[in-house]
Amino acid sequence: MNNIRVCIDQLEIKIESMVQTADFALGNEDAVKLAIDEIKKKTETFAEIIGSLSVQADRCSRQTMKARTVVVQKIIKYSS
Repeated sequence: MNNIRVCIDQLEIKIESMVQTADFALGNEDAVKLAIDEIKKKTETFAEIIGSLSVQADRCSRQTMKARTVVVQKIIKYSS
């Protein structure tokens, strides 16, 4: 679960960075191309973090389902 929190924190940082880059570009037409390149780079990193977060969330979901199955099996076993 800690890894998920770290990924979410990284996403927040990347989003804020993209917003700042876009704000900078709006104030200076010459900076638009530079800003677009920066946003593209940050978007790639953003996508990688999203992918990692998705994998971790899937892993947690599977572990939760397995744990739930174990608990139900123990309840059934002890109630017999």
